[in-house]
Amino acid sequence: MTAPAVAVVTGAASGMGCVAAQRLAAAGTEVAALDVDSDGLADTARHSPSMHTFHCDVADNAAVTAVVTRIESELGPIDRLVHAAGLCRIGAALEHEPSSLRRVLEINYLGTVHVCQAVVPGMRRAGTGTVVLFGSLAGWLPSPRLAAYAASKAAVAAYAEILVQETAGTDIAVRCVCPGQVNTPLADAVLASDPGVLGGRRGAAPEEILDVVERELRDSAGRRNGSVFLFPGSSKLVWLARRFMPGTLRALVGRGVRPAG
Repeated sequence: MTAPAVAVVTGAASGMGCVAAQRLAAAGTEVAALDVDSDGLADTARHSPSMHTFHCDVADNAAVTAVVTRIESELGPIDRLVHAAGLCRIGAALEHEPSSLRRVLEINYLGTVHVCQAVVPGMRRAGTGTVVLFGSLAGWLPSPRLAAYAASKAAVAAYAEILVQETAGTDIAVRCVCPGQVNTPLADAVLASDPGVLGGRRGAAPEEILDVVERELRDSAGRRNGSVFLFPGSSKLVWLARRFMPGTLRALVGRGVRPAG
């Protein structure tokens, strides 16, 4: 797979975004790494001369537009977007504090919209590009006390599918990655807040998920109409169970998630 010339990676200060940014830079790509965590960005970019860091809150549409304009001016046309910025807050569906719930939606869903609206038009003008969005298995398999996160990721999945429809006829590849639990600082924060919400499970390493993404992009090169959604590892089996045995799976989830506290 040929390395892209210029890539934008959001959520690059930690977790999936950090690993994706470092891999792209190591492959010779000029990487624009975005995050609100400036110290984390500095750590990500250490020893990577082809990485350029930008402080940016993806929930701020004006800030995203300004940063992308600057990236295109300084580095050139963007031919890959890896949107990994995300937030999770725990709360019962009938009790979740509205401002906390709103922040999750602003970052996870509206952040996706803002970044795509800023980056994808340039890809359309060029006629080519690759967009990797991070959904989640939670968007297909809602779980107690994860209403805000699950709803936001379901919205990302719907947006990704519509983006594919609206870029039909171009050479733009759109993939929405929907992993199960991944061992990242986001998951660590969830477990610290509510140890029972994930049922005591441990997840995959970020590197494993990105291996799946890279393999899919390599194998589908020149075939832009491949599957929109990627379900790494066992998440594919859970997705199938959700389609064909929803009641059984819902009961299993209810038994697997331990009570709050």
